[in-house]
Amino acid sequence: MKTEQEHRQDLTLAERAARGDQAAWREIYNETSDGLFNLLTWQTGDRDTARDLMQETYVKAMKSLEGFRGDGSLGGWLRTIAMRKCLDWRRSLVRQARKRLAVLIESSSTSEAPQLVRFSAEETDFRQALVELSPRQRASLLLREIEEISFAEIGEILGCGEATVRVHYHRAREAMRRILGDAACGAGNDDRVDEMEGMQP
Repeated sequence: MKTEQEHRQDLTLAERAARGDQAAWREIYNETSDGLFNLLTWQTGDRDTARDLMQETYVKAMKSLEGFRGDGSLGGWLRTIAMRKCLDWRRSLVRQARKRLAVLIESSSTSEAPQLVRFSAEETDFRQALVELSPRQRASLLLREIEEISFAEIGEILGCGEATVRVHYHRAREAMRRILGDAACGAGNDDRVDEMEGMQP
């Protein structure tokens, strides 16, 4: 934890940077960039995304430095900005996933359903089986298997808990296995049943 003197030093450094002192900006960057990058990498799980968010953090900080009052550390102030950027990024992912979900659900009930390679989706009986699932079962299955989204993220998209998503997903698996198993006999159907049985939870 920083001392009162260190807080005053942070405030002086921020005031210099706000006036356009490039040396002050370099000092701020050198002191905080490693910590911010590690934080954002841990939050996003992706180094490239972390770099982009870190850049956005510093751009925001440059525009807001005059508002820094030195009540806390400069590093803590920057981490707050970084976390807000991270939350904005996560909300953007959810919006994008919802759009993909709408397309997947709509297309899965038409003759032009997307090809689900993992499940031999080019065959008509599989597409028909997919349509027979409830909307949430179908969404859980498609988002998990096609988009490879975690159960927690699917829950955020569907507006329900992770446990509920798991229930929808496993019921969808069982329903698909039952429907495909009851379809016209043939080697292709047996293969699909085995394939569904081997899906990862």
